[in-house]
Amino acid sequence: MVADAVFPQLQRFVHHLRERGLVASPAGKPLLVYGYVRSPEPEPAYANACAQVLDWWATAAGWELGAVFRDVGVGSSQLTRPGFTGLLDALRLPDAAMAIVVEKRHLSRKPDGVKRLRAAIRQTGSSLRILADELEPPS
Repeated sequence: MVADAVFPQLQRFVHHLRERGLVASPAGKPLLVYGYVRSPEPEPAYANACAQVLDWWATAAGWELGAVFRDVGVGSSQLTRPGFTGLLDALRLPDAAMAIVVEKRHLSRKPDGVKRLRAAIRQTGSSLRILADELEPPS
């Protein structure tokens, strides 16, 4: 099952994504994507559940998920992020196409932080896909 029952918000998120429907990639060589998860909590369970969501999404879209980089126990304002640095390194590889995250707050809680990290991803020549942005806002 995608997103462990310990995290009902992730289960609801996956349910909404499934209802929305996935647009699979065209046939051919799958896109190589890399995931990123940041959690301020020092416990890795939430990061693992988010990694499952990213793996499910990539598989359903017909993409190849190279790895999911994680910063566990790292606050939004912390500048030292080994997982994010690893993500940037992977995105510089020739076949890398995109970074995927569950939601913006995995980058930062502050809009300026999201903007800065999004720019760092774009500087690698890759794009960023935020799964939460796939859902339409509730009416």
